[in-house]
Amino acid sequence: MGKKLPLMLHTSKTSNLIGMNKKKKFSSYMPPAHPAASYNTAPRLYINRRMADKIEKSKKRKKNADGSSRPSKKVAIEDDRNVKISLKDGDEWSPVIASTPGLAMPASISLQPFTKHRKNAPQRPGRSGAIATTEVLLHSSEHPKLDYTAREEEEGGSDALLKHYVGVYDPKTGKLEVMEARKMVVRGSVRAHQATEAEFEKQTVRELRNDLGETFGTKKARKAIASVTENAISANRGSRLIADGAKPAKLDAAKSAIIASMAEATSGMSSRKDLEEQADAAKPRPKANLSAKDIKDVYTVDSLIGSDIFKSVPVLEWEQAVKAKKNITTNSRYVSARIVSAATAGVNKLRVLRYLLLLLDLHIASRPMRGGRMLPKREEMKTKLGDNIPQSVIEDIRRKYSDAGVMSKFKSDLLITHVCALACLVDNYEVDLYDLQLDLKLETKDMTQYFKEIGARVVGLPEARRKALDLDKATAAQRRTAKLKLPLDFPRVPFGRRG
Repeated sequence: MGKKLPLMLHTSKTSNLIGMNKKKKFSSYMPPAHPAASYNTAPRLYINRRMADKIEKSKKRKKNADGSSRPSKKVAIEDDRNVKISLKDGDEWSPVIASTPGLAMPASISLQPFTKHRKNAPQRPGRSGAIATTEVLLHSSEHPKLDYTAREEEEGGSDALLKHYVGVYDPKTGKLEVMEARKMVVRGSVRAHQATEAEFEKQTVRELRNDLGETFGTKKARKAIASVTENAISANRGSRLIADGAKPAKLDAAKSAIIASMAEATSGMSSRKDLEEQADAAKPRPKANLSAKDIKDVYTVDSLIGSDIFKSVPVLEWEQAVKAKKNITTNSRYVSARIVSAATAGVNKLRVLRYLLLLLDLHIASRPMRGGRMLPKREEMKTKLGDNIPQSVIEDIRRKYSDAGVMSKFKSDLLITHVCALACLVDNYEVDLYDLQLDLKLETKDMTQYFKEIGARVVGLPEARRKALDLDKATAAQRRTAKLKLPLDFPRVPFGRRG
């Protein structure tokens, strides 16, 4: 690029800096001039700078509220001084103001300068001197893995006419020496890996063909080559190669630098398993005991209802009606078809069915609204759920499945998934979806998805069940059965594919 010179340039910050900024003619902020620069005498400009305002001696101090007053103090003020400014003409070497955006450059790195003539250099450079006629590039390869390059990047931009100056002020003599400087930006790049002839000879015919296809192939061909490359970069493939006796590939300096920075940046990131667990925990469904060995321990009464609330659910009226063989009318087709069998099985299953009816009545009594459902008022809710239901049970349901009387989409889904889990307890973990689907007014696809969210497998209606219900095959094909068994089969968390 130009002649290599032994001069080392460093950027630094000085506390005694005075900066000026003015486009086209005169301006800006800079560190001290380079010691190797030679200064010529230039016209001098005298500026009378006022160091401080005069203090009014006659101004009285106000006393404090307690009557005490602060003692008067005289402030020592520096006398006014004329600052003498001298502008030095630029020569071949000038100071450099370098910035490192997005880069932490070690202080021990030294940059070597290279110069070349500018393409459109002015015929009369004026006081700028070599800055206007020559271009400087600073470069360093001292770092083991990175190259640092500094360039002047203002040409053609919005700051093309902005000049930068450094000034050194001597408080003893009152002199300010100003000299024009170069504004440069330091960039860092990973040192490119140069392939040797031996590595080039190791390329197979397929690799050479892929290189040719990436360069001159069609869009479809390039996409196919990229797909093969993405599939080849996987941990499983590397494990297979090592198992077959192949040695793992060694990383060069550039790859090591990239991997080291990636490891540091991703050290606090969650793994895929952690993300899946967090996504599962945030879903609107009852908490399942994943370590259970028996299906009865996956969803229990304590986890779905709560032991205290469960004991408060009244079922005496239903027990007496079943013994007297009286009809029991409810708002649920699912519950009405199972009251007798639940009462025969025992009081606990009857309480589960009664609590399930409370959830269905709450869902039916709520009014659809934008973004969820609106619950009725407390007095109306007690009438809808039943006058014999304890207030503690009603408030527990209201608090669990609504926020200030509003059932959001999340809370509504949480209620329906609890209904599905309770139905599994009532029907011995094999539920016909048809009755619940009618009660909740859901499509078959939506009802199926709710049961899948609790880990159940949804299959077609069994043949024995079809014959017991006396259904034809066309009607039975539209009905589904949910089976809850170990291991639970939860829907997988979807992750977006690459575009």
